[in-house]
Amino acid sequence: MNSPAPAVSPDGWGWLEAGIVSGDLLVPGNHARSWMFDTVQADPDGPTTHRLLAFTTDGRASVRRTTFELLAQLCFHFSEWPVVVFAAESALRDVDLPVRRTAAALLVHTGESDRALAALNASTDPVVRIALLHAVLRGKIPGHQATLKRLRRDPVPAVRLLANSAALSRDDSAAWPAMDAAIRADLEASIGVLNAPESRFAETAGELWARALIGLDREQDCCAWAERLANPAESRQVRLEGVRMAVAAMRAWRAAPGRVTPMLTGLLGEGPSEVRSAALRALALSLTASRLRVDDLAAVMDDPELGAVAATALGCVGDCRAVPHLVRLMLSDNDEPRLAAAFRAVARAGADPEAPVAAARQILAALPASCSPELPMRVLAVFGPAAVAAVPELIARLEGAENDTPDWAFYVLGQIGPAAAAAVPELRDYPTQGATFALLKITSDRAVAERYLAGRPEELRRGRFASELLTWLAEHSGLTVRQHKQLRSLFRVPGFEQVESAGALWLHEGPAVADELLAVLPQYLSDDLHGPKVLQVFTAMGSHARPILDRLDRFIASRRRAGFNIGDDDAEMRADEMLLAATIAARERIAG
Repeated sequence: MNSPAPAVSPDGWGWLEAGIVSGDLLVPGNHARSWMFDTVQADPDGPTTHRLLAFTTDGRASVRRTTFELLAQLCFHFSEWPVVVFAAESALRDVDLPVRRTAAALLVHTGESDRALAALNASTDPVVRIALLHAVLRGKIPGHQATLKRLRRDPVPAVRLLANSAALSRDDSAAWPAMDAAIRADLEASIGVLNAPESRFAETAGELWARALIGLDREQDCCAWAERLANPAESRQVRLEGVRMAVAAMRAWRAAPGRVTPMLTGLLGEGPSEVRSAALRALALSLTASRLRVDDLAAVMDDPELGAVAATALGCVGDCRAVPHLVRLMLSDNDEPRLAAAFRAVARAGADPEAPVAAARQILAALPASCSPELPMRVLAVFGPAAVAAVPELIARLEGAENDTPDWAFYVLGQIGPAAAAAVPELRDYPTQGATFALLKITSDRAVAERYLAGRPEELRRGRFASELLTWLAEHSGLTVRQHKQLRSLFRVPGFEQVESAGALWLHEGPAVADELLAVLPQYLSDDLHGPKVLQVFTAMGSHARPILDRLDRFIASRRRAGFNIGDDDAEMRADEMLLAATIAARERIAG
């Protein structure tokens, strides 16, 4: 076990009760929690588990909630956990609703599938049956088809909706219209039930229906239902489900933004409402949708509620009309998560740097020299040489640095380049990679890179910084024999090093390495991190990269979004949009 035992109280287990009562055992990183998890994983049927189970019948509802939540978190380490099953079954009758919900999910995960289905068939509690059915479907428990058939006629609308959504089958498309109608009939009564507070499932009724349609690749139906539900004749709750279904469609299919943006834009013409706000935020989530409706987004930038979202979305597609609004957002310390991306896009689109740079300098001047706020630094970096006026503030960050090295200042000075020459004396005082690379980009002195690489082994196993230096040298008069060997060693390391070194390898070896690059790099084309870099290499190769055109064509022709593992559905949608655009541009250049 990795963690030492927690402090022992007179009865030996006081720490456990104290952690449950306070809720501290639910906090990741808590020392006692770590010890408990290590102990239970090592001995699932041991004394720690049994002591924890004793709290499942405690008279305090809050204690039972925390205990079952801990068991639910622990159960992910076990496909079955017999000692916990009895406690979960008993808790299906608990007087506390959140305890019943958690126990239902715990039973499905830790018990035999027959046991979970038996509990589902026997229960008369709607909350428990919804929780059990949700967990059974999520866990893809086998043998539930007969249960599903019965539950499609259940007296509880949310149960019927779950059952009908799960019963939709690719093998019986003739039944889709009737089943869709049944789901629609139960939709309004299910809103707020499936994702009720403290439910273990966040999907709304509309999102769950959309997921079923996406699983069957029913793009047209999903978009059509989204539009029908968002109709002004429907209730507010139903209309919001329509917007949510539109968002789900955009996340799944590349053509969906073009299908649903007219409906979403129409909602912007209504008076202020929750539906209007949801529609604007939906448009802002997708780069494609935002690009299709730039004028509509621009029209709402002064809206006190929606202006920040609209301006950020507009900026993210490179529309320079957003710049004054983005500057105001930065100065007001707004927390829009995509603000830095918006500034990057407008800078690439040729926005006037004067106001953004002045705003970034204003923020830096108001803060201690030891502080390097990320957003202003990112803004200065994206404008590069045009941010030269900020060099005095950046030098102050070098002079006033405390504890941490001023990495952001190094990076920005490097992006400014030769115009930041005044910072060179300060940079020479820092023997760090960031300062070294900034020096190289400002002075263009090969000796800066060569000194660093000379101190590194000839056989490099990893090193982003070494790849950056070798690439710079390849772009500026080429590599020595030893540096070429270092570059070759990085190219043999799968992953980041291989991708980062490929461009320099092409610069140094030219067409002689084309076949090798074509054999290795295509595996990274569908990667949101590495794909853009690989496309740059293929673009530099020009006609020598033509054997890859079929692979690019297949990616471009896909109706569905590329599957990434970012952990954020909207970020994954935008990553696909950006990679698709980069792939189309690269294909055009390669094909000539």
